[in-house]
Amino acid sequence: MTERSIYEFGDVRVDMGRMAALRGNVPIPLEPKAFDVLAYLIAHRDRLVTKEELLDTVWTGTFVTPNVLTRAVAQIRKALGDESQNARFIETAARRGYRFIAPVTVLQSAAPEAVPVDAARGHGTDTAVRPDAIVAARRNWKRAGLLAALSLVLLVALTFYLSRATAPSAQPPGAAAELQVKRLTNRRGFTGTPSLSPDGRSVVYSSDATGALELYLTSLAPGSAEVPLTNDGGHNVQPCWSPDGQWIAFHSRRRGGVWIIPSSGGGAQQVVEFGSDPAWSPDSSTIVFTSDSGGFAGQSTLWTIRRDGSERRQLTKVGTPPGGHRTPAWSRDGRHVAFVVSLGGWKTDVWTVDVESGETNFVDTSPYASDPIFGPGDRALIWGGTTRTGNGRMFRRAIDAQGKPAGALETLLPMEAGIVEGLSLAANGTLAFMVRGLDANLWATDVGASGRGSEPIRLTDDLSRNTRPDYSIDGRVAYLVNAVGSLPAVWMMRDDGSDRRPVVPDGGATDPQWDPAGKRILVVRGEAGSAGRELAWVDLASLRLTSIAPVNGMQSPRLSPDGTSLAFFSVDQDGRLSVSVSSFDGARRRIATDPEAVSYPAWSRDGAWLAVEVKRGDSTQVGVVSAAGGPVVLLTSGRGQSFPHTWAPDNDRIAFAGQRDGVWNLYTVSRSTRAMTQVTFFKSSTGYVRYPAWSSTGSRIVFERAIETANVWTMTLPPEER
Repeated sequence: MTERSIYEFGDVRVDMGRMAALRGNVPIPLEPKAFDVLAYLIAHRDRLVTKEELLDTVWTGTFVTPNVLTRAVAQIRKALGDESQNARFIETAARRGYRFIAPVTVLQSAAPEAVPVDAARGHGTDTAVRPDAIVAARRNWKRAGLLAALSLVLLVALTFYLSRATAPSAQPPGAAAELQVKRLTNRRGFTGTPSLSPDGRSVVYSSDATGALELYLTSLAPGSAEVPLTNDGGHNVQPCWSPDGQWIAFHSRRRGGVWIIPSSGGGAQQVVEFGSDPAWSPDSSTIVFTSDSGGFAGQSTLWTIRRDGSERRQLTKVGTPPGGHRTPAWSRDGRHVAFVVSLGGWKTDVWTVDVESGETNFVDTSPYASDPIFGPGDRALIWGGTTRTGNGRMFRRAIDAQGKPAGALETLLPMEAGIVEGLSLAANGTLAFMVRGLDANLWATDVGASGRGSEPIRLTDDLSRNTRPDYSIDGRVAYLVNAVGSLPAVWMMRDDGSDRRPVVPDGGATDPQWDPAGKRILVVRGEAGSAGRELAWVDLASLRLTSIAPVNGMQSPRLSPDGTSLAFFSVDQDGRLSVSVSSFDGARRRIATDPEAVSYPAWSRDGAWLAVEVKRGDSTQVGVVSAAGGPVVLLTSGRGQSFPHTWAPDNDRIAFAGQRDGVWNLYTVSRSTRAMTQVTFFKSSTGYVRYPAWSSTGSRIVFERAIETANVWTMTLPPEER
């Protein structure tokens, strides 16, 4: 008999003779490839095993995408009760591979002998292979002929396979069947926000193929041509096909509001003048949408309206739950609407609301959660998003008849790069979605005497998202780095892009801000939304972090010019947003409120004023308020978004990111004259600018510019999910 290894760790035993993983005497259900990955990692536990090595070894001679390995590791972790963030067994090395980290005891056993079927089954319906059955098999082996023994081996193999197939599943949905993921579009630009026809044979999506975002329709049959549905330069996005197949609702960034167009083509008609993210009721008579159109996410609510524009009704209220209510989707029975809730950060909650009673139910939290949809039979919610380290994911969680969570959060589909968004599910089990990429880097423009900027130049060219720049008095720039596969990190550089170096490289620090002397950087530490978030100083001479105060509900805290106070906004009990100032000892005073909302304060250089973002309908405006408190004075008006962030050294001009006619650019506005100047002149609507940081000399502005890319993918849900 041949000796084979048995690996033991924790309460798990991996028997290479039986090719089985067991907890006690109960088989742990793993697909064959997942078992092979686990066995290989254990056998090479003395080192890091690269993804390429695993793919070449386990899937030898087979062309597969890296997603199959990711799914196999996810299945192993779920089966073993392991977590990627607090790994006990399998540690992930970002973008490199995996390492088995648990202590392992190695035993030797004889190769498995034939087990009689009756003994292997035991009593009743228990199909686990027990030790007494193996003993009985050894006795029978001596009495049986070679042919009978071989037959028994085959029967035992079948029995063991059935035991794995019928055991309670500990693997993600669809693990037993391939999801048949296919890439439908393959453009370098933006092609996204897809919506499937009710029969799952066609899809409509938004694309910038002509320079402006327009809607296109195509069949899922290979080689099908695109058919343009709009051609009006409206930057049309978020199409949604009605369940009766006759209409497509969408949002126009340039013209605003929700529109509908016949699915066969024709003239578009505006249904409501504000809002976005339309979704149809099951009978195709009513549209649910969010009041937000890309601006003040923290104050948006859900509304419903009839297809003809009548019977407009508010479905959710500000503060119930707190945060902005977006990306709604109707259940198939018409009883509930799923939506996400956010205050503008990466932490996003998934909720449901009862359409008749207005009762809301929390379902789960995911980073950048978006576009939840109801699975077949309304038994689960499926949505897109990422992990905490930015890896794209499609999530699933079971719900009950009241729209409340009824099962654990599961990963339906891992996508290691990109953000999964824009989910759409047809009756035949076809699911369409987009994977959005982001070239988000720091840029700079030199500001002349006229206030207009020079041709912008790129300062960084990284695969990470480089954002939230902040100027020191001597021209250095601190900024936040969000790299896929890693937690946020703080870096610094010169404002020409040179001398780049990490300040807090090990993750978990955000929102860097310089002290007045340029010797320390203030950061926020801790997970967004957690009770343990705190403010800390980073000393640049030693790179040591010193905790100074808890965040305690402060949103977007901004350090005063003298380094003694913080301005921030907070969410009131009724869901409204207000601006306050706090000293580091915790004493707070409210300085600005508004009938709608006021938030995101930014100090003037002399500390006398605060620029604030003010909500007006589905637009946002720049306002100013005295740092001592008082009325908010609006400096901008009209449709669009205006996100103030920094002041010029003259204590008069405020730099802000502005969206006009669906396109983001940098602007300045004067506190004294209200004169507005456009600084940059980007043309693309598939991107944005954010966080303009004005140098202490007033000659340069550093800002984040993001160029969005996207493509449409499809997959088929496994039969058990339909």
